[in-house]
Amino acid sequence: MIAWVVVVALLGAAGCAGDASGGSSSAPNRRPDEQVRRAIAAALAQQGRKEEASIVTRGGSRLTPLPAPFLRSWRVYQVDYRQGAHPVRLHVASGGARALLLTGDPKAFTAMTEADGTAVADPAAATALARLYLETTRPPGKLTYIVGSVDEIRFRPNITGEAARRRDRVIARYRPDIAAPAAVARGKGFAVTAYVVRDRALERRELTVARDGKTREKVVTLVKDLPVPYTV
Repeated sequence: MIAWVVVVALLGAAGCAGDASGGSSSAPNRRPDEQVRRAIAAALAQQGRKEEASIVTRGGSRLTPLPAPFLRSWRVYQVDYRQGAHPVRLHVASGGARALLLTGDPKAFTAMTEADGTAVADPAAATALARLYLETTRPPGKLTYIVGSVDEIRFRPNITGEAARRRDRVIARYRPDIAAPAAVARGKGFAVTAYVVRDRALERRELTVARDGKTREKVVTLVKDLPVPYTV
């Protein structure tokens, strides 16, 4: 049986070394977002996150602001570095002189909304917050993505035999259920159901979003062994 493998960057992989200022590979004062990068890097370095800080300022890295209309003063950024042997993706939150590494750390996301004074006024804002929470706090080293329909599950191509039959059973069973995240008002906040593929598992994430942005989630594993590419 052919094993289809997706190699996902681990934070400590080779090609990610450097100091908080980016060393000789950085390009200071040449990028319009250089001041933001250095503020984030300095805050991360003070927290002992020197490796992540170096990635933020490294030459060739890309800093992309992510939509978060519910935030008042903080900003969330996706950091991509693809010039080394192993591509790296991080998510960070920036609030002036403060910064938080969100990758793999849901508590950091809540710390961000508390520091920001976030206000979630309606289901649309709750949906956007839930999506950002899921996308930015996903664990490093595991292929993780939100699916809005069963057709968005990235099954291995050209599979046959039992793997193909398992794929078909999953499609038939969950086609009526899987939908894009959508918040509904519940109690003093909002409830959001999202479906996520994490490594080889299909999960249902049941999130509770308070009006101050505090987020809790319950994870229900629906399928443990999807016939999808696996990570190493």
